[in-house]
Amino acid sequence: MNVGTYRVRYRDVYSAGVVLNSRFLDICDEAFTEYFRALGYPPEALYAVPYNGALAHMDANYHASASIDDLLDLDVTCDHVGNSSLILTFSFTREGAKVFTGTARYVNIDDEGLPIPVPDAVRTAVATS
Repeated sequence: MNVGTYRVRYRDVYSAGVVLNSRFLDICDEAFTEYFRALGYPPEALYAVPYNGALAHMDANYHASASIDDLLDLDVTCDHVGNSSLILTFSFTREGAKVFTGTARYVNIDDEGLPIPVPDAVRTAVATS
């Protein structure tokens, strides 16, 4: 699901003029928020379900560099729903060419940081995306 675009800013790059690899993880965080917003769950609604997805694991693949003013198309898909976790894949492209892909496992946690089941409302929403 396309969740929007991200314009690379000066704050995203280092002295070589390309995006610092860790910034792609920040962009994943923004794409996560926009993915759930597109499914009808802006942050406050998502927490009320309750769903509080804590990042447990991330695999990142860098396919090409990105520079200031590049527009990245952000796509997110849900690949798996487990008992307490979701696996999301992030794909960032520039004019159709892959720049970054990442696969992340988010675990739903309670206020004490303990895993809890993914709510049925979230399961239904990601199944239709």
